[in-house]
Amino acid sequence: MLRFLNTASRRVLAGGLALTLTVLTGAAGLMWLELRRTESQNLHQLELLASVMEAHTTQVFGTAKLALDSVAQNLIEGTSAPAQLQEQLSYRLQGLSFLRSLALVDTQGRVLASTAPADQGGKIDLQRLIASPLVDERAIVGPWVQGRSLVDSAKPAQSPARLGFIPMVRLVRLSPTASVVLVAQINPDALANYQQQLVDTGLQGTQVMLVTREGKLLTQVGNDTLAPGSLVTGHPFFKQFLAQHKGSYGPVQTFDSLHLGAWNASQSLPLLSMTEQLYATTTAQWMLALRGPLLFMATALLLIGIMTFAAWRSAQEREVVQGKYKDAQRETARREQELAVLVKSVQELIFRTDRKGAIHFANARWRVLTGHAPELAEGKYLRDLVVAEHHDRVNALFDPLGPLDTRTTQAHLLGPDGHVRTLDMSVVPLSDRGGQVRGFAGIAVDVTVLLAAQQNLQQNLDFTERMMEGSPLPICMTDIDGRFISVNEAWEQFMGVSRSQALGKRNREFLSESEAKVYDTRNAQLLREGGRVRYEERLHGLDGNSRDVQVTKVLISSQQGNALGILIVKMDITAFLAARDLAEEASRSKSEFVANISHELRTPLQSILGFSELGVLRGREHVKLAAMFGDIHAAGERMLSLVNDLLDMSKIESAVGAFNFERSDVREIIENVSGEFKLMLDRKQLQLQLQLPRMPLMSKVDPTRLQQVVRNVLANSIKFSPEGRSIHISADLAGEDEIHVQIQDEGPGIPPAELEAIFQAFVQSSKTRDGSGGTGLGLAICRKILTAHGGRIYAANGVGGGAVFHVFLPTAGFASTTLATLS
Repeated sequence: MLRFLNTASRRVLAGGLALTLTVLTGAAGLMWLELRRTESQNLHQLELLASVMEAHTTQVFGTAKLALDSVAQNLIEGTSAPAQLQEQLSYRLQGLSFLRSLALVDTQGRVLASTAPADQGGKIDLQRLIASPLVDERAIVGPWVQGRSLVDSAKPAQSPARLGFIPMVRLVRLSPTASVVLVAQINPDALANYQQQLVDTGLQGTQVMLVTREGKLLTQVGNDTLAPGSLVTGHPFFKQFLAQHKGSYGPVQTFDSLHLGAWNASQSLPLLSMTEQLYATTTAQWMLALRGPLLFMATALLLIGIMTFAAWRSAQEREVVQGKYKDAQRETARREQELAVLVKSVQELIFRTDRKGAIHFANARWRVLTGHAPELAEGKYLRDLVVAEHHDRVNALFDPLGPLDTRTTQAHLLGPDGHVRTLDMSVVPLSDRGGQVRGFAGIAVDVTVLLAAQQNLQQNLDFTERMMEGSPLPICMTDIDGRFISVNEAWEQFMGVSRSQALGKRNREFLSESEAKVYDTRNAQLLREGGRVRYEERLHGLDGNSRDVQVTKVLISSQQGNALGILIVKMDITAFLAARDLAEEASRSKSEFVANISHELRTPLQSILGFSELGVLRGREHVKLAAMFGDIHAAGERMLSLVNDLLDMSKIESAVGAFNFERSDVREIIENVSGEFKLMLDRKQLQLQLQLPRMPLMSKVDPTRLQQVVRNVLANSIKFSPEGRSIHISADLAGEDEIHVQIQDEGPGIPPAELEAIFQAFVQSSKTRDGSGGTGLGLAICRKILTAHGGRIYAANGVGGGAVFHVFLPTAGFASTTLATLS
């Protein structure tokens, strides 16, 4: 029995040991398999991230390369001169948010044109932008360069250490002896932002890098210890995997830690997209996945009966892990689908062909260009779509024996609407590892509207240039630094400086120190405030003569609101000012003469009036004699009224008649004048209706002169109103800046043709000209008084009849309290 027990115990022990060894062996194997599966899953996801990153990088640099190729093609074909390339570069920059600027540089590094105003005319070091000299006309991606702009790159010590850009440089041979360089300034932050999005949606602890094949770091996310532009050739990738197009590695020791990694090399660019994940993240995921199996092993050693539960727990957790894996796969598939939809929605035609040029993929743009569904494009050839004379151009794009870099051409396509469209086509050969072309990928851009706009722009520029040259006024255009960009022939003759001497120089180089100071001050004001400025100056010419000049300056800005230059128009006003001075002197002489002669006339008139009044008193008993003296007295009164009006006119027009302005309530002036006419109103049984607001109507006026205006207009209304009628006077604010006074009667009105003429001196309305002795100066005096106040007066006819006089006064006042003179 004991031996049986021992045997049974040994069997149990052996069985338990065997079972324990079996469980331990199985658990170890399971742990190893789970580790391999977790590594494989993470490596696969890293490969997907590297592939997506490579596709985005190729698209960004490919788009920049297409932009450079297009500009270069225009330069080579002569459609745009380098000096006139500013607007074309700005147009190319639109929509390319990853580009900071496009610039045209000569071979010595001088910036000829740039979309960045700060780079214009600057000097750069081309050797900092590219590692090797430019020998052919291919677009070359340079290393990361420190500096915000091209000009800043020449002074790296003055720029933040991590602020830089990635240059893409292309040589353009304009002739066998003349070449220029196109430089695209690619913003690394645009690539880094996209990389950050990949990291956010990828594995925890993931870092991504974009490096050149020489090992220079362009962008990175997830590893702050690496500075842009640094060398990473010590990475194991460059020692073992550089010759391969894509793949994965790890775990290996990189950057002082174990990592899993993947890479994907661009087929068209010397760039590598690398993604890495800390191996500690993988082991953490592995340990998380093994919680169930480990628990199963521990509980199996204690109680075999719990193995079922542990197995079930392990299976359940395995399903969770597999579910997460499938979710990751579905997310990756969804993102690939979104990328496909994005490609199909691009407004340019994107296509793939076999090595003979037969299409096997085209995006939705195919329908717009051909009128057929994209699915029907398979098997078609692009040469069959273009006009016959351009077949050879298109065939050359798909020559399998041609160069392996980008090929471009321009061809005409007869669209489904019957209109001819112009397409810019670019294709890139797709080759296998042996260098054999297996197909082509390309893009076709409809540039019909662009070419038409360029032609229209050129026509407008030609028209503007001809109009500028034909203008008799001196016109010139400067940049924001004051350098002459263009001048017309009238400017050359006016300034006495030839066009060749002026272009590129500043205006102050031709002016005296005082004139140059005024010139720079006005330019600074215009650049600060915008719009335009106009002023007069005294210009001393190179011939020694001085001229009075009216200068008009207008700020020219881009659509983005950036100042581009200043348009300057000059007009010689020397003769005008001389004529004005003579006219003012003649007017003053006339006014002083009228004032003097009026004073001389009043003395004898007083005697005539005095003797005529005496004759009337003495001749009461002789009716005929009294009537004669009465006629003499009435004629004298009319004569005295005329002389007084003439004297009043002369006072207003001459320097003797000054205005004393003060803050006054217009309502009080109207009420005071209205009270003076109470007897006249009662005599004709007229009703005076005042409609004045409760709030004060304040203005800076000469109260005496304004009373004279109201008195003259109200007297006319009383004089020509029929008995028993009404006269209406109202006043109120007209907006925020003016006071509006209306005086309306119910008289015969004024003929429409005479509404303006009655304000001229010695002119009366034909309807009111009754021979009663009016001088025709009252309304003329009213207008001059209101003009001196900065106001105005005009007449109109009421709806129901009668005349309406409208008087306007500024609320803020027209003059200071100092005496002001009407010139």
